[in-house]
Amino acid sequence: MSQHQLPASVHRASRALYAAALLAFAAAAAVVAGQTHLTQQLHETYPQRSADQIDMAQSSILTYLFALAALGAALFVGMARAGLRGRRWVRGAGTSAVVLGSVLAVYNFSQPHPLLMTLAGTAPCAVALAAVALLWTRESSAYFTSRRSVAA
Repeated sequence: MSQHQLPASVHRASRALYAAALLAFAAAAAVVAGQTHLTQQLHETYPQRSADQIDMAQSSILTYLFALAALGAALFVGMARAGLRGRRWVRGAGTSAVVLGSVLAVYNFSQPHPLLMTLAGTAPCAVALAAVALLWTRESSAYFTSRRSVAA
């Protein structure tokens, strides 16, 4: 492999990151589609709350979940492109994103969100974890190191 040739591990990581972005879009669609289930879940969890309080909680939760999905999709596309360009920082950024996404996924399981919404939100993170693992392989590390020396 020449120092400019893209290794298979980086190529697979990029494809996985694009898949994670598509799953993040699907998670956003699940948020939109699950509004009715969320309302029912909130009424069951907080029967003492008024309709206005439930509406406000629902709006906040939907905004939070939709924003996570949209930001995740944008982040995964950016990381895929950066990896293909040999940007070394993508490994650290990807690792940080997966750790943060995992923490948020655990948090989301503790909230009164419908299970489908929560599961849909964990799928992009799981695929991104696989991508980040590929970016840290020996083959990928050699590629990023060689790209750094070319840029210097």
